[in-house]
Amino acid sequence: MPPFPKCPSAAVLRRVVSSATASSSSRFQIPLHRLHPELPAFPTSGSRRFYISSTAARERSSRRTLLYLVGLAGAMVGASYAAVPLYRRFCQATGYGGTVQRRESVEEKISRHDQDGTTTSRELVVQFNADVADGVPWKFIPAQREVRVKPGESALAFYTAENRSSTPITGMSTYNVTPMKAAVYFNKIQCFCFEEQRLLPGEQIDMPVFFYIDPEFETDPKMDGINNFILSYTFFKVKED
Repeated sequence: MPPFPKCPSAAVLRRVVSSATASSSSRFQIPLHRLHPELPAFPTSGSRRFYISSTAARERSSRRTLLYLVGLAGAMVGASYAAVPLYRRFCQATGYGGTVQRRESVEEKISRHDQDGTTTSRELVVQFNADVADGVPWKFIPAQREVRVKPGESALAFYTAENRSSTPITGMSTYNVTPMKAAVYFNKIQCFCFEEQRLLPGEQIDMPVFFYIDPEFETDPKMDGINNFILSYTFFKVKED
């Protein structure tokens, strides 16, 4: 019986596998420790390439995630700064919250109705309301309770603000007009709203409101039964650096 062939040495197996790997990169590479128990396991060139490419992919994914988070944070900061003016424009464009819409300018409306010779007879009552937000130590009141005006006429009213604290305070007011569906016909010619008002300790100022009621209010059937407007202002404290 012929002798059983001896297992080749580790050096021989290493040379065989190395030459096979060099001859064809597409050939399946067999780990040497499976061919000979004395050979330690070590990564092949293909496994090294896979490890490097996987690490690079993870780094690229991490960079993309970081850039996305930075961009998202920047967008949120920008949105917070733009929220107030955007909300103001939205209200002015849609009349939401009783904010007067801005379409045709007041001067253009007055000029157009003067040229048309528009006349009205319906008398309206405009009432005034004043509030301050929490933390604003101001006395803020309308100088008159109400005024009577006809559509197509303009009127002047005043509000009074007084700083009752011991430090200077800057405030800004917002406004609305009710009923909301009638706010589109209420036009302010001059107003202190959305403007900063800085009052020294104990200082008191009078602030005018010059407004105009569109004469088309009288001919709109949706306005039947509406004879009162309420103009409300609320002062908020402006944070200073």
